[in-house]
Amino acid sequence: MRRADQVFGVSMILVMFYWITLLLSPTLVSPLSQFFDWVTDAAIYLGYPGTFLACLFGSASVVVEVPFAGVPFVLGGLRNGLSGPFIFDPWLVGILSGIGATIGDMTSYALGYGGRRLVDESSSSGFSKFIEDHPRATPIAVFVLAATPLPLDPAVVALGVARYSWWKLFWPCMIGEVIFLTVVSWAGRLSLGWLVDLLGVGGPVTPISATIEVLGIVLLILTVYLAVRLDWSSLSGKLRKIPEPIQE
Repeated sequence: MRRADQVFGVSMILVMFYWITLLLSPTLVSPLSQFFDWVTDAAIYLGYPGTFLACLFGSASVVVEVPFAGVPFVLGGLRNGLSGPFIFDPWLVGILSGIGATIGDMTSYALGYGGRRLVDESSSSGFSKFIEDHPRATPIAVFVLAATPLPLDPAVVALGVARYSWWKLFWPCMIGEVIFLTVVSWAGRLSLGWLVDLLGVGGPVTPISATIEVLGIVLLILTVYLAVRLDWSSLSGKLRKIPEPIQE
């Protein structure tokens, strides 16, 4: 059994244990929720620089997934009082959050770039070959990952391992992050109130909030696992065999 399989199995067992603990302890406050509340309070206090820093440091965290997207969501829908005017501009929140998240993503790139020796040589060379054979697809894939809730770190680490151009990575990543976090900020403007009541943010966990939190962790672990286990050499070979469309 590969080391990746062992780490994946142990990680899933720990996540299941964490989920059961949350469900069996209705009065327990999730440590991730407490940490998120602290980060959000700090961001609100600092204002626009706060959401920039929260997304920068949250995105720079590779080992532990930090729900930094929740900060622009909260700031986008934050009011002055229960029914007062909105405090922050969601457009500006989204732009600053996206720039901060992109700078934080470069930590994953540096980790892959500097940790090349720790990655299986066949996997890294296979991914490098995949990039060489499909140079136009790589920026598009980065943009799609950055513009969606899908975890971006595994792909950025792999690009660092493959010595992919930092400049070609930065721009599609930043555009995608800005679009995604601007949408998140506007979503907070439209739905923060009722979503806080549903998930029980700031208090004891509910079955719904615990399940959503655990599903996010599982998605991150699964994405990292698949990125490591995927045979990039084989995939690149199969894509090369696909006939190109006949041009008239």
